[in-house]
Amino acid sequence: MRPLMPALCLAMLLAARPAPAAGQARGAASVLEALPASFAGDLPCADCDGIRYRLNLFPDGAFYLGMTYLGKGDGAAFDDIGTWTLSSNQQVLVLKGGREASTLFRIVDATTLRKLDLEGRDIDSTLNYAITRAATFERLEPRLTLRGMFRYMADAGLFTECSTGQRWPVAQEADNATLEREYLKVRTEPGGPVLVRVDGRVAMRPKMEGEGLQPTLVPERFIGAFPGETCGPRPAPARPPSCFWRSSVGSSDFWLLKAASVRFPLAV
Repeated sequence: MRPLMPALCLAMLLAARPAPAAGQARGAASVLEALPASFAGDLPCADCDGIRYRLNLFPDGAFYLGMTYLGKGDGAAFDDIGTWTLSSNQQVLVLKGGREASTLFRIVDATTLRKLDLEGRDIDSTLNYAITRAATFERLEPRLTLRGMFRYMADAGLFTECSTGQRWPVAQEADNATLEREYLKVRTEPGGPVLVRVDGRVAMRPKMEGEGLQPTLVPERFIGAFPGETCGPRPAPARPPSCFWRSSVGSSDFWLLKAASVRFPLAV
């Protein structure tokens, strides 16, 4: 078994980077071409018929990921959302969502992403580990536990999700009545934001004004309100952990991962 520490260190280095700034978004556009984009593919599974990956990448640095464990019956689907970043050489896509470890893909080209192991290496296998881009964008409707700032005014709710910063109107269905009632109990001022947690789904619903559809939060179960709390600051670049050495080759600086021959450009 490979030592766990190098994998953890790699995840810390990659995951600590913030959502793409404007410069990186422009770089991503040249690598991944136009966004939003959808990728999908069936990848190997140790104890099922395969894992069906479906991935949405958005130009604001957010992602939606759906994973279905084939042959496991109902209830074997899991969704995640979060932020994506690129490695400094723009060859690795890093998905940082609700799980402890980031999900890593090597960018083969604008239409193909190949899943990497936890250490950022290609998986040595003849099996398929690639997901491919759909010809047209196919928006997912993720269902999961969500944490965000909720406000209600003028008979309309608005939810700003903590991990992505995406903002969605709230559908007046499912458990919305409980969400509004509990919000009104703890708000400190009319329309003021309150941190809440809900089980919900981000679904396409008609716009309140104008034509067309828009992403909308359907609050399927209210969990709790936390007055006085906020989402907190977005992750900032962290100092490299103690499992990295700083090294130089010519005029270039690198972080060298201890116990593994892996180098990363210093500039992020």
